[in-house]
Amino acid sequence: MGKLIRAVISLIVLISMATLPLSGCRSPERGDVATPQTTGLASSGKLPAKISGLESPVAMAFSPDGRIFITERSGRIRIFKDGKLEPQPFTTVDVPKLSGYNETGLLGITLDPNFSKSPFVYFYRSFEENGRLFNRVMRARDERGKGVRLETILDKIPGGRIHNGGVIGFGPDGNLYITTGETGKGELAQDKSSLAGKILRIKPDGSIPKDNPFRGSPVYSLGHRNVFGLAFNPRNNRLYTTENGPESDDEINVIKAGGNYGWPIVLGFSNDPRFINPIKAYTPQVAPTQALFYTGNLFPDSKGDFFFGSFLEGTIHRLKLGGTNQDKVLKDDIVYTDPARQGIVGIAQAPDGSIYAITKDGIARIDRLI
Repeated sequence: MGKLIRAVISLIVLISMATLPLSGCRSPERGDVATPQTTGLASSGKLPAKISGLESPVAMAFSPDGRIFITERSGRIRIFKDGKLEPQPFTTVDVPKLSGYNETGLLGITLDPNFSKSPFVYFYRSFEENGRLFNRVMRARDERGKGVRLETILDKIPGGRIHNGGVIGFGPDGNLYITTGETGKGELAQDKSSLAGKILRIKPDGSIPKDNPFRGSPVYSLGHRNVFGLAFNPRNNRLYTTENGPESDDEINVIKAGGNYGWPIVLGFSNDPRFINPIKAYTPQVAPTQALFYTGNLFPDSKGDFFFGSFLEGTIHRLKLGGTNQDKVLKDDIVYTDPARQGIVGIAQAPDGSIYAITKDGIARIDRLI
């Protein structure tokens, strides 16, 4: 039975978080205010109810001029503009074509926080070199709707047929946060010299912030199996993530700079003081994917709540948090179910406060929660 479950999980279509606001410094002050998860929509016209015609979409990001940038696992960044999907991609990159595996390719995407003046599109992609799999973070400059001047800002992140991570997003401090998987090799998650099984933090040009917890290293936290979603809580500016377990104990974690989350030594809750426990663990598994803290006005009862997609259930969960440090899960509700029960690959908040759900077949707008 364990082999069957692992086989299902290995087919999970991974992530990247669309335009997530991330943390400031190593120890964010509770009085700081996190940036919104999407920029304002400047163009006229209603956001689409659905976006179809895509090839395995993974993540999406909203630009201040009204465009929607979307990654396709096959290697293309597409743009939805003026009510239609642009026929020509923003840019295309070569990615490995691995039959039967859906965890490599073009994954996460985010835009420069000051996109109007610094029009860079950042993305996370897999590549193959001398028979080995790797991942890298790149950026392209937006010039008249085309991606030009492509450059790599973080290279040779270990890759594999499974567990490649791929969520990226900027924090209010202007730094870029990146999740990586342990590529199916659990020991790498505990190896501080490896970029696998970590959350990373770099400057927009790829250099290392001086206040990172490990001197001269992009590693921000370790002991992760495969983080599928991350978002910052606007109430306290702390980073929350979703992480998939092997056969049990999918986790919701609150990330601390330099923190060790235990994989592969412990799973779920433990009494080992070396490791940080999750605030929520799921058994049976739900395969949590992309996440966000809701900051819009369309769903006022959900303002400040933590949302994440479930690939195995085809649902979106909403967690209401409490406690002094917002580290207690008070309520866990399923607020959306995909009509076809397709696995939710990702979610994103639109500038108007609606939420979009991404499945392998397309993207749907959610205007009502159940």
